[in-house]
Amino acid sequence: MINALYEPFPECITVDGQEYQLLTDFREWIRFADMIHDTEIDNHEKVCMLALWFIDVPHKMTAEMVDALFDFYYAKDLEPDADDDEDDEKTVEDTVVKPPVFDWRIDSRYILGDFRHYYGIDLISIEYLHWWEFRCLFAALPDDSQCQKRMAYRSIDLGSIKSDQERNRIARIQRSIAIPYECEDDMIAAAFGGLI
Repeated sequence: MINALYEPFPECITVDGQEYQLLTDFREWIRFADMIHDTEIDNHEKVCMLALWFIDVPHKMTAEMVDALFDFYYAKDLEPDADDDEDDEKTVEDTVVKPPVFDWRIDSRYILGDFRHYYGIDLISIEYLHWWEFRCLFAALPDDSQCQKRMAYRSIDLGSIKSDQERNRIARIQRSIAIPYECEDDMIAAAFGGLI
């Protein structure tokens, strides 16, 4: 884990002892997310396209490079290390894939507004902002920001709401801000405990 207050954000990834410089501007990594979630691009083509995020394109994309790119995307070094004492057993709840609560494309206008409102940052005209700094700022948006509100509403389990009136109100909000989402067969099977 790095301390974002005084340690520089990385400009490269290291794979098998070799450093590979990356594009690090936040716009590039939002494009990365869009590409990864694009259902019109097959997985083989996506792996080939990952080379676009390297400044010097590697001769070959290895599984380790792909893992390192995703670690950079998720900014794993900003997170505390996982507790080694945690139980390795997964519950059914852990295996159920839940609909996404945020989408960089669908929620882009709210990101723009929140960054301008809370930080005074114009994401359209800013020359450069490191992806990890962007992620830190995004994570620190207050609960009353549009992005945080949207994520909170999308994550509410309607079954946990006792009041019919409140459940209907939340359901209407969830429908109005829903992210298009397709379940694959294995996700459906996981949701029903493998009964399908």
